[in-house]
Amino acid sequence: MPKVVKELSDISIKRFRHRVGTGAKNPELKGKPIKAMHAVGGVSGLYLQCLPPKGSEKVGARQWIYRATVGDKVRNIGLGNYPSVPTKSARKAARELQEDIKSGLDPVSEKKAKLSQLRAMQTKEITFEEFARERFIPKQSLEHKGPHQTRRLNQLLRDYVFPRIGNMLLGDIEREDIVELLEPIWTTKNETARRVLQYVHRVIQLAIAKKLREKGNPAVWKNDLSLELAKPAAIHKVKHHRAIKWEELPKFIKALNNLDAPKGSRPDVQCMLFMILTVSRPSEARLADWDEIDLEQKVWTQPAGKYKSKKMWEIPLCPTVVKILKAQPKRRGRVFSTLDGGELYSAALSSMPDALGFDAVAHGFRATFRTWGQKQQRFTEEELELSLKHLDTVGCRAAYARDQLLPERRSVINAYEKWAMKGDSGQNKKVVSINKRRRAS
Repeated sequence: MPKVVKELSDISIKRFRHRVGTGAKNPELKGKPIKAMHAVGGVSGLYLQCLPPKGSEKVGARQWIYRATVGDKVRNIGLGNYPSVPTKSARKAARELQEDIKSGLDPVSEKKAKLSQLRAMQTKEITFEEFARERFIPKQSLEHKGPHQTRRLNQLLRDYVFPRIGNMLLGDIEREDIVELLEPIWTTKNETARRVLQYVHRVIQLAIAKKLREKGNPAVWKNDLSLELAKPAAIHKVKHHRAIKWEELPKFIKALNNLDAPKGSRPDVQCMLFMILTVSRPSEARLADWDEIDLEQKVWTQPAGKYKSKKMWEIPLCPTVVKILKAQPKRRGRVFSTLDGGELYSAALSSMPDALGFDAVAHGFRATFRTWGQKQQRFTEEELELSLKHLDTVGCRAAYARDQLLPERRSVINAYEKWAMKGDSGQNKKVVSINKRRRAS
């Protein structure tokens, strides 16, 4: 039990300082400054703890400590610094703690519980923008296949979401806030609005999973926002990528080749031709890596997950593509780069057809290929779809049709190359036997 000390005056308390070690218990501390605990009286267990000065300090820090036995534990409870907390206030606080302990309360446990509750409340007081930037965007960027997707995510949130609900606490966002966010762009930029809704829904859903929001998700479309906003199908018409007619492909290839003069001076032209003759997407052609290319086997092996497909794909390389690859100045890293070694921009490929006077974009050449294949009437739907890396996803067929038909697709690609590079060379003419021709004559 703390000893009873007469109540000291403010002048006496002001003189309290640290002590100098005697070395009685620890010889190493002899003559060195050590902390001291001075009983000040007035309330049993109230002390002024005096610490040694640091650096250029003349007087070390002094703190009020109330020491009491709570249950079977001795508690040292801080009451603030001296003289910021005057002696009178320290004694009053100590008496209140004394009464609490007598009534069966543990002030330290109570303080910890309140602090924990306060921290939990402060944790929930996070705005939509803070949470999106700290937790959602970093997580999402790890799942993206390229930096352009992360840039697009940041742009949509910055332009359409943060100005409306960015400063709102996650727990305060209601359905009406989501409607107000979407209404200005729902009918004019529906595809963008739907993407925005998808991201908002996922941010709030992650917040719910992290227990930062107790209410449900207000960004739900089915049977909720759908009751107030028009159906996307009623206001948004799907716009397909602009593509040239398959009959014009040889003319385009000729114009494309004329751009690459002197030969090898336009990596973007070579990348475009590579993309067309492998029926790949622009991003795939731009990011193709030498580690994926086997010139001996004439195969481009796309790793699972690097490009759009989650499966590994083997893309047959026609003779023209092999020549393009062999003509590249290096055999490591990216296959196609700018002349100064940088990454080719997507716009460099996408705008090339327009620059040559053709109403098309780079991605549209996949549609050109598909229409050409359909007109040939000598390739199966499966061969053409697999050439586009389109897998059958219908029930049993998806379970059993796992062969990518590389030899068959090679035949398709080689025939496509002949048409693209030379035009109609008789490949579509009906074959008639010599005997039949003789009899007809």
